[in-house]
Amino acid sequence: MKAVDFYKLPRSIQDRFVGSVMSGFPPAPLLAVKGGASTKMMWLGLSGGCFLGLVIVARLGYGGLDSALALHSAKVLPLYAALLFGLAFGLVMAFARLVRERALPYTAGIYLFPACLIDARHDQFKLYETRDLQNVDVQGNAVRVSFAGGAQFLFPLGPEQQGQAIVDEINAARDRSMHAHATEDPKELVAVDPLHNPRFSSPVGPRDAYALKYPPWGKFGWGVALGVAVILGPTLWALRNLGSDKKMYALATQEDNAESYRNYLEHGSRFKDEVAGILLPRAELRTAIAQNSVDALLKYKEEHPSSQISSEVQTAIHAAMLAELEKAKAAGTLKALQDFAKKYPEHGVQKELDVAIHAVYARELDAYKKVAPQKDKNATAFIERLFAWGEKHGPKVEIRFRHKVPSTLERADQHILKLPTFMGVITYPSRFFDDKRQKAREAVWAKNLSAAIDAGLAAELFEVSVGQTVPMDADALPDVKDPTLFIAHAPEWSGHTYNTSRPRGTVIGIQFNYEATWVIPGDPKPYKYKDMIFRHGATYALKDDEPMLPTGEAEEKVYNTMSDEAFERFSKAFLANFFKPADKKD
Repeated sequence: MKAVDFYKLPRSIQDRFVGSVMSGFPPAPLLAVKGGASTKMMWLGLSGGCFLGLVIVARLGYGGLDSALALHSAKVLPLYAALLFGLAFGLVMAFARLVRERALPYTAGIYLFPACLIDARHDQFKLYETRDLQNVDVQGNAVRVSFAGGAQFLFPLGPEQQGQAIVDEINAARDRSMHAHATEDPKELVAVDPLHNPRFSSPVGPRDAYALKYPPWGKFGWGVALGVAVILGPTLWALRNLGSDKKMYALATQEDNAESYRNYLEHGSRFKDEVAGILLPRAELRTAIAQNSVDALLKYKEEHPSSQISSEVQTAIHAAMLAELEKAKAAGTLKALQDFAKKYPEHGVQKELDVAIHAVYARELDAYKKVAPQKDKNATAFIERLFAWGEKHGPKVEIRFRHKVPSTLERADQHILKLPTFMGVITYPSRFFDDKRQKAREAVWAKNLSAAIDAGLAAELFEVSVGQTVPMDADALPDVKDPTLFIAHAPEWSGHTYNTSRPRGTVIGIQFNYEATWVIPGDPKPYKYKDMIFRHGATYALKDDEPMLPTGEAEEKVYNTMSDEAFERFSKAFLANFFKPADKKD
């Protein structure tokens, strides 16, 4: 095999070859296969492979919310550039080959002449001399020509061609060529070899050889491809990432849940501010709302102190607080409402809470009015004001006693001193009404009285307690911060004395004076009630069936009983203005 550059042949030989293959001038080809070399297809194959590689690389992780390859890092840029370089370089080289092929003055192909086979699929000929033929045979609808060294060529036969006839013709032409070379007959050599230089050529024909027409860019295909890679590589990489980012964002917004938005934040970029600041918090807020728990929403608020959807968070918390308030209202108790306010001090539903609390007070006030006695309208009106106070300021109500200094008991002491039944100073009436004994009695009275008031009012709404005793020497009642029931009492000698045998001695009759003043802070109309109760001393002497007590102890029991019964009668009369007895309620 010999290599021959067509464009370096003399013009006369170039014209002889072009005339042979294009116009059939002798020597005409015995067989021919038209068509260019497969080189351009190889280059196109390279381009196609690089394009397929680009598609595969670009698709890796594209738009995948959970893919680490959703956005390609800058480390992948060289791969994009390399694939684009291969794509561009293959196209440039294939097109350059096509242009070069089309610029040939002859039709590219493989031509069999008597003297040689010329592979003229491009301008660089491959020449096989027929004297090196090893075999010519028919292979189906083609003739196979084999040369020493292993080169083989197939020439398809036309519909009217006979394979064996062609084989015989080729063998005969080879023999003719070998004879021409052996005899060096110029005429025969020209007749069998299109590349043989004749002795004479046309004096009027062109003298300049055909010039190679090759596009400038074809010579620098690598430079063109490199430029494409440098320019389009980063662009394609950026556009691919942009498209992937948009697809991830679209998928995340379509799924619209916290997990999808977290995946986007882990792998996405373009919409991070919107997702992190609005969409993810909003999805997490929906999750917290779905728990139907105020605590879940408060926890959410605590975990998102600078939320861009703070108004939505507050709206959700407000709705949840209202729902929680409804649960507290369903219990129907003030305690449930107070527990709600205590548990959620920043509940934000004070108006609704106030309405609910008012409803409890109004309900209990209505219940009170239905059973309240009607004999003293001032008492009912006072209780209404007491409910109003309690609703605004709280449940505390105090009972405070004030025992006045008796003015007549010392005269009673002096009187019984002169009687023959006088049993000593330990029987003086005044000693049984000193400060210590009066406070002891008041403690018992206060307990009973507070229980009665609690039972008459709504026990949940009011907390009745005993306050400090008002000093005996106080000129007036003190100012108060809470509703206070002052009870002033003073035992006075009625002027009566009674001799008793059990115990042996003298006891006096006592008139118990009571003055009740129920005060509400800021209320100009306190409720006042006075009563005087006389107790006959003799009726409280020990009965015959009771064990005898020592002198002093017997008198103390008498006066204690007188005091307790008197206060009980007073308290019943006082409370009857506000409450019906339990067995008389409707």
